[in-house]
Amino acid sequence: MARDSTGAGLGMITQVKDPIRLLRQIAVSVVGTVILAVGLVLLVAPGPGLLVIALALAVFAIEFQWARRRLVAVQEAARSAALKAAASRVATASAVLFGIGAIGLGAMLIFTDFLPFSGVGTGVGVAIGGVTVLATMIYSIREMRNAKQAEESADAGEGADAGEGADAGEGADAGEGADAGEGADAGEGADAG
Repeated sequence: MARDSTGAGLGMITQVKDPIRLLRQIAVSVVGTVILAVGLVLLVAPGPGLLVIALALAVFAIEFQWARRRLVAVQEAARSAALKAAASRVATASAVLFGIGAIGLGAMLIFTDFLPFSGVGTGVGVAIGGVTVLATMIYSIREMRNAKQAEESADAGEGADAGEGADAGEGADAGEGADAGEGADAGEGADAG
């Protein structure tokens, strides 16, 4: 019987053909799980929880097909939540304070022994969570600014086209008729180019 159990143990070891891939899967699983845990906490705490969960799925997607399939849907929800979070000054300030506090707590856990669960592993995990919150808030603010700029440029383009149309209409009232219409079409064509 000892031979069978030893043989079975050796069989499992020989089944692992690529130990580097196994180590990479373990590392991706650990990092993804830590980031996912931070994202779940941020769903109820101040901060962009869905954005952090999307980041966790992106990490999992490095190795796992199931994460790749779900990543697109979560990215869209996270982008929407990021824009909402960045639009609120209170939510932004709360998330920044939370991130800075988490980094400080992580440092305390690393360098002191009097807090419960003190240690390098716990401290690094908490500090990474704080850095993740700050990074996602920076991303959220940048996305919000880009969306506002795109909206303003689209409004400016529509406003210029509408303004030329109004001028052309005034010209038509003054008796210039076809010339005003041609001027509006030419002006719009110049804006589009």
